[in-house]
Amino acid sequence: MIIRRFTPSDVRPVMEVVKASLGETYPPSLYLTLHNIWQDGFLVMEEDGRLVAFVAAVESEKRIARILMLAVLREYRGRSLGSILMKELSARCIANDIHTVKLEVRKSNKIAIAFYERLGFAITGELNNFYVNGEGAYVMMKVLES
Repeated sequence: MIIRRFTPSDVRPVMEVVKASLGETYPPSLYLTLHNIWQDGFLVMEEDGRLVAFVAAVESEKRIARILMLAVLREYRGRSLGSILMKELSARCIANDIHTVKLEVRKSNKIAIAFYERLGFAITGELNNFYVNGEGAYVMMKVLES
């Protein structure tokens, strides 16, 4: 497995991972914008030259990173790839003097909630009608140890 920064040539493979894993379709410009905002926060994982997972985060407030997306292709799940990506993102946050990471997760996504809790995140709030379909979200947060 190789973890590296996203590059503009990764737009199409990232879009494919998002569609297959999250069932979402976003314009290519979104990924380029995220890349331009904070390159250390947009990491991709490859196996044998195939992009199989990624995490995209931005510095949303001073010393706070917000994870916008984390996705792993279904056939690569259960191999700790999400945990490995999150560990690398945390290291890059600390290197950039960011000490808190937060995210939103669908209230119905029990698997993702349990995953983030295993990584040390805690639910700190709720957002009603957060997603396009009207579903609410939990806000989860973790303070990083340097």
